[in-house]
Amino acid sequence: MSDELYDKLQSMIGQVTGPYPANDEVNAPMIRHWCEAMQDGNPLYTDEEYAKNSKYGGIIAPPQMVQAYTVPCLWPADEDKVLNTLEILTELMDGSGFPYVVATTTSHEYFTPMLPGDKLSYTLEFASASPLKKTGLGQGYFLTVLYTYKNQNDEVVCKQPFTIFKFKLN
Repeated sequence: MSDELYDKLQSMIGQVTGPYPANDEVNAPMIRHWCEAMQDGNPLYTDEEYAKNSKYGGIIAPPQMVQAYTVPCLWPADEDKVLNTLEILTELMDGSGFPYVVATTTSHEYFTPMLPGDKLSYTLEFASASPLKKTGLGQGYFLTVLYTYKNQNDEVVCKQPFTIFKFKLN
């Protein structure tokens, strides 16, 4: 039996959208706020004298902050916004009768530290789709997108595969 939706998903693998620029550059106040909220006392993040004598030559941002810098503005609404890969997939799945979603897996791999003054951006690539699966939640597809975060020098800062399950109830 043919699965036309799965075939459509397979044809979309490799689709990339972006780059999407971060709204703010990496900066010391946001690093300090993050460290306070997370109670992270790593001196590489907040002690200029200590960090200056490290292999980085100065303060770096906690790697996990990469998403904090690249979250799109929530307000005001961007009337000219172009859909990203994940939004395109979500619309396709919703329109195909798979309206529910749950995030299932994500991970981060870090390559280059973020320094104050860095201007980040990211792209989204559709990486994979599973065949139709039946689970306790319902039946649907596992979809993985790959976020690739880069700095202003086009150096990869982080890669983040992110998998969701788009499903309908049994």
